Amino acid sequence: MIQNLYDKATSAVYLNNNTGDWFRTTVGVRQGCVLSSTLFNIFLERIMTDALNEHEGIVSIGGRNITNLRFADDINGLAGREEDLADLVERLDKTSTAFGMQINAEKTKLMTNNTNGFSTDIRVNGEKLDCVNRLKYLGAIITDEGSKPEILARIAQAKAALAKLKTIWNDKNIALSSKIKMMRSLVMSIFLYACESWTLTADTERRIQAMEIRCLRKLLGITYRDHISNEEVRNRTRQAIGHHEDLLTTVKRRKLKWYGHITRSSGLAKTILRGTAQGGRTRSRQKKRWEDNIPEWTGMTLGAATRKTERREEWRELVARSSVAPQRSTKTTG
Repeated sequence: MIQNLYDKATSAVYLNNNTGDWFRTTVGVRQGCVLSSTLFNIFLERIMTDALNEHEGIVSIGGRNITNLRFADDINGLAGREEDLADLVERLDKTSTAFGMQINAEKTKLMTNNTNGFSTDIRVNGEKLDCVNRLKYLGAIITDEGSKPEILARIAQAKAALAKLKTIWNDKNIALSSKIKMMRSLVMSIFLYACESWTLTADTERRIQAMEIRCLRKLLGITYRDHISNEEVRNRTRQAIGHHEDLLTTVKRRKLKWYGHITRSSGLAKTILRGTAQGGRTRSRQKKRWEDNIPEWTGMTLGAATRKTERREEWRELVARSSVAPQRSTKTTG
């Protein structure tokens, strides 16, 4: 039926009130067609199904083998050994080619938690894939350094967005309350992207609070040479827009809410979050894990917090209490 919709279809380019020559439409669907995304997902699913046929991964989390994670055409392949990853990449490369698709070798990268790196050449279309320790995936930085690089990048992006709107902040005809609301909508929304996935430390928490104060000082026209404390900056902000949620509290609240949502679900996210994988952690100082923030903020063990999420009203109350961030009264350089 879908094929019949486009049978004998013709198209033309309309530019500057002129219509070009008509030609047959033989590939794709009409621009803006609602079927486009659905057809693409079906097509990609067929490619993945054929590529993974008889491929058994050894990455097991909570007893579930996981070979890939997908978001549209952004695909993460997972493997426990180099030879398994090489086999997976080769399968995807050959199957994609058979269906008229091609993997972009330049945009495809390798990451490993092996300190010795890769010893096997893994190629796509004859090109060797690069091994990196940092990768931007779905707009967020993935690295073995934890969440700090991503948080610092988000702070830089928020500051850049703030600077681009300086004509608004300097406009005397715009009320302070309106400026603050615009800042929260146009600047802080950039910073908060995917904050649910962050692992916060004392250092990153201080940086988040310093960034917010820096933005508020910009709107209020207060410099650090004025010797006005951060607490006074917050008081003037409250006078302008009333009680509001500070930025660090928003980050904590979103993460706690997402934790409750995931633990009540039964999907892949819960399997990865609650399951265990083969191997162990080194004897050196342990890196902070994503879930370590939960008992730290709630004052409960992870098991008790997980059980609490089943009672939604009680969990909402706990989130409201636990996400409140202590304020820093001293001046900060941002």
